[in-house]
Amino acid sequence: MKSCGTRSMVKTDLLGQFPPPRVLLAEDNALIALDLEEILKGYGCRVIGPILSVQDALELLSTEDIDIAVVDFLLEDGEAAPLARALDDKGIPFAICTSGGEEGLSMLFPNTPFLAKPYNPDDVSTVVNSLIASRLANG
Repeated sequence: MKSCGTRSMVKTDLLGQFPPPRVLLAEDNALIALDLEEILKGYGCRVIGPILSVQDALELLSTEDIDIAVVDFLLEDGEAAPLARALDDKGIPFAICTSGGEEGLSMLFPNTPFLAKPYNPDDVSTVVNSLIASRLANG
């Protein structure tokens, strides 16, 4: 595992010969998106986004190859449940970001990891590593 200062990094050795993971970032708050984008890029991920709306993210899924996704549950055009379902249908592992109310969401998405806002880089690393491992395991 690579590290930068005290931060843990995404385990790029899991990827072997594969290119950096392509991460769909769906977040409508510019400052939060910038922070998370920098964390992900610092871990060697190729960030697709940030995408501000569910509709734009759904359209992007039909044109881009995505390995994993990090999705804010409340985007500018509403709840991201349709996006979560589309990611699940395509077999793309994803995490849901929330600033609260995880209890109800965990019932809707029982096998989905959650990231709490504000983001802790170590938590992001742990979740992204689990998503990458899931993607590699399921092809």
